[in-house]
Amino acid sequence: MSIIYKKYRKFYYLLLLPALLLYACSLLIPLFGGTIPYSFLKWNLMSGKKSMAGISNYIKLLSDEGFRTAFFFNLKLGVFTIVGSNLAGFILAYFLNKNIRAKGVIRSLFFIPNIISSVLVAFIWTFIFSQILPNIAELMHWDWLGSISWFGSPGTATFTIILVSVWQQIGFLMMIYTAGLQTIPMDLIEAGKIDGCTGLRLIRDIQLPLLMPTITINLFVSISGAFKAFDVPNAMTAGGPYGTTMPVAMDIYKEAFVKYNMGYGSAKSVILFLTVAVVTLIQLNVTRKREVEY
Repeated sequence: MSIIYKKYRKFYYLLLLPALLLYACSLLIPLFGGTIPYSFLKWNLMSGKKSMAGISNYIKLLSDEGFRTAFFFNLKLGVFTIVGSNLAGFILAYFLNKNIRAKGVIRSLFFIPNIISSVLVAFIWTFIFSQILPNIAELMHWDWLGSISWFGSPGTATFTIILVSVWQQIGFLMMIYTAGLQTIPMDLIEAGKIDGCTGLRLIRDIQLPLLMPTITINLFVSISGAFKAFDVPNAMTAGGPYGTTMPVAMDIYKEAFVKYNMGYGSAKSVILFLTVAVVTLIQLNVTRKREVEY
């Protein structure tokens, strides 16, 4: 294998070149040539005036209550969304990997939310929370359900965003877990059952260790998605009430394109980038160490 690789190494690099060029033009050049240098400027986008600010933008972040609130909301959203979507996605994949009727149709139904626009998903669930649930509560005489203000308090508003985010991501993660489960040799499963490893022990001791490459991919995707959250919170709550459901991406957008503080918004973008990079590298390092071969 190594001999073949050495022989065709230049050819493989040429195949990677278009993707690397696209990656550099769309991410690396704007990041290192634009966002990072801009973060050291005091730049009003409306007037166009620029002046050197040094690290004052980053120092200002330490006392920025709005950014701190957005950052902690993102952490909370990330933890619940990552855990909830991966857990639900694996459970669905596990049961739909068995011989049941119409499992292909069921998989398709769960995958549909992932291909729908996030804004449309947010509008659908806003209608459910504001119209359908109150009508159900009235018909069933469930006063406790009708008295809930889904978007009026920080707790319930956060819950609705987490619920919708998990619901939208389940289908994609389920498909990846399904592909991972189908790559596990049935010989190992049968051998485990013969040795008395069944039920939860089979999942814990055989399937999950062999699924670690798949778990690595799904955690990577869900972590990056959680920190980039924008569409669903913006369409459902617009960051309210009182900015308690505003993710960092929305805070950056408002700072740069509503308040026109491009330099300060760039500094926030750099902090978000570094946070995602550090969390992702830690996750990749931890999960890759747990991967096993068969």
